[in-house]
Amino acid sequence: MAKRSHVLRGAAVAIVSGLTLTACTSLVADIEVAPNATDPLCAEAMVAMPEEIAGHERRRTDSQSTAAWGEPAAAVFRCGVQSPGPTTDECVSANGVDWVAREEGTNWRITTYGREPAMEVLFDGERVSSSSVMVDVGNAAARIPSDGGCTDPSDTEVVPGEADLEEIPEGAAPQEEATPGS
Repeated sequence: MAKRSHVLRGAAVAIVSGLTLTACTSLVADIEVAPNATDPLCAEAMVAMPEEIAGHERRRTDSQSTAAWGEPAAAVFRCGVQSPGPTTDECVSANGVDWVAREEGTNWRITTYGREPAMEVLFDGERVSSSSVMVDVGNAAARIPSDGGCTDPSDTEVVPGEADLEEIPEGAAPQEEATPGS
């Protein structure tokens, strides 16, 4: 009987220890799953996710192909988002991975450019630097093959007769030029 008592006591300690560890890392439950989160390349990238970003520990999430760091979350990651098309948004390269960066108030959203499926990280710019996020998540992002990348504006050429993208009001489509006789 003494042997069984030790086994039960050991099991009880293991259960209590597990509950204590679970209570220390709260679940982030409100991360929206990306449309292509089930892509096998996302699963490959997820195994390379860092346990920490800029001193913020990784937390558990309940959505496929997602991750979060910090409490409250300082950075939230999703794999399987829509790849950005050509854009005038800032495009930055870090350790061989290109990212399109968009400021959203005090938050920033960076999305991989030239990789399918794309990944995005939304982070609090006051708590985490963009370079920390790009470098720390970069190893995981690099697991998805690149099929393009950022273009330096000085390497582009303006084609005569085409609209300058910076002159087009936000949300408006470029107008085609009328041809004589139409």
